[in-house]
This record gives sequence, structure tokens and C-alpha cells, in this order.
Amino acid sequence: MPWSKLQESDTLMRIVAIAGGIIALIESLLHLIGLFEFWTLGWVIEVIAVVLAILPILLGIKPIHYTPTFLGIIGLLLIIFSVFVGGIVVLLAAVIGAIT
Repeated sequence: MPWSKLQESDTLMRIVAIAGGIIALIESLLHLIGLFEFWTLGWVIEVIAVVLAILPILLGIKPIHYTPTFLGIIGLLLIIFSVFVGGIVVLLAAVIGAIT
């Protein structure tokens, strides 16, 4: 079975990735408009975080080859760009996808 077919059948990873992407998108938008600020890294970093928060949603809707690897990288980047809760949930989706 090809990897993409296998990952299309992994519904738990897809659901957690979409949920993590939505959480990350909300958190990064709150950072961007200034309602959820503990510290600021600049508006360029916050715009990059918004773009990174959209990617797990797209990967959850249509998985590609090596989706767990991409989710792990995106989760780490989200944590680096100060989107902690969403990044941890996306990392959880990557672990679920790697295990199954």
C-alpha cells in the first residue's frame, strides 16, 4: 500500500492535525492582533506563524507522502515561533501518524 493511501486511512492523525492547526491558527491570529501577548517577536514572525498554522489543516484535509515528518517539522517551527499549544497538538498528530 503506498504511503499516501496509508495516511489517508489514518483518520486519527488527520483529525488531530486539523484540530492542532485550528488551535495554532487562533493562537497565532491572537498574537498578530495583540490580544495574546506575553512577548513579541515582531510582526514578520507572527505572519510566518499564521502561514505555518494553516499548513497542518491542509495536511489533515489532503495528506501527502511523509505527512508525519512534515507535521513534526511544522510543530517544532510553531513552538519556535511562540505558538506553543497549537505546536504541541501538531507534534502529537505527528507522533500518532508515525506510530500507526
